Amino acid sequence: MSFQTNLAQKESAHDSMVHKTIPLFSGLHTLSIHVRDTITHDSIFHFLVDKLKLPVYYYPVTFGKRKYVGVYAGNLVLEPCGPYTNYLYGSNNFRAIFFGLTFEPFESISLSAMGLTDRKINHQSGDTYIYLQKDSALCGDNITISFMDRGLIKTMDKRIMDSLRYVMNADTEKKYKVFERIDGEMPTKYTSINYYNELGIEYVKEICIGYKDISNLQKWKELISPFGLIDKEIWKESNLLEFHIIKSNIKEVQSITFKVKSLEKAKQYLVKNNLFGSFVDNKIQLDKAQAFGLSIYLTEED
Repeated sequence: MSFQTNLAQKESAHDSMVHKTIPLFSGLHTLSIHVRDTITHDSIFHFLVDKLKLPVYYYPVTFGKRKYVGVYAGNLVLEPCGPYTNYLYGSNNFRAIFFGLTFEPFESISLSAMGLTDRKINHQSGDTYIYLQKDSALCGDNITISFMDRGLIKTMDKRIMDSLRYVMNADTEKKYKVFERIDGEMPTKYTSINYYNELGIEYVKEICIGYKDISNLQKWKELISPFGLIDKEIWKESNLLEFHIIKSNIKEVQSITFKVKSLEKAKQYLVKNNLFGSFVDNKIQLDKAQAFGLSIYLTEED
């Protein structure tokens, strides 16, 4: 019996090591934006689409007292949603804040759940999702993290994103399709939209994450393993997107930086539309008042 027990322990340890060497996710799909009220939700939607010239991923829908909408940003979806009146935020004096990170699993939800268990990250999971809100060392204050398997619509979702990326990169006016959102079902109905990317946003280059303490930082290191931090703070999530994980007073998504085709042309557009804030470290920061309190930067650097 002792031999069998010892063998089982060795096999369990080996399985744990294997799970830790496999990434938990293949990429970031959605960054949610929590809003204070439904009026702000509508305003944020029009700000992203009409001012920042981002294409619509799905039109506004209402579930209960909350509204949701999706806007495509070149390599991920920005999703204004809310209000969440029952949520205890780390700071309450906001109109809108970047809040939720939704990743796609590396291979499957079940494998990612096993990887989280081996990394000692608390979570709850179902057939198509994993939520990490219960891990108070990682989530809470002004950030939450989840995984979502899009199942049967994953291939369709990729085609939609590819088509939106194509019109964003075009130098002339194009048409794109906005499909009606029905959860869990293959979209078929759509609206055609004329579009021109006057501001020149290409994709989200950087997301800045604030960590509260050492245990919070250590949880982030476990979450992104087997990858590590470059220069103690940069996680290269993909060829396009990198996370900057820096010390903060609370756990939060602090800011995002868009890559633009031309910083000079972007500046001209921002000044003309009363959106220009200031130059910060070879970046342009948008006027925070015009951006509903969101910290948004533009860069020309790849």
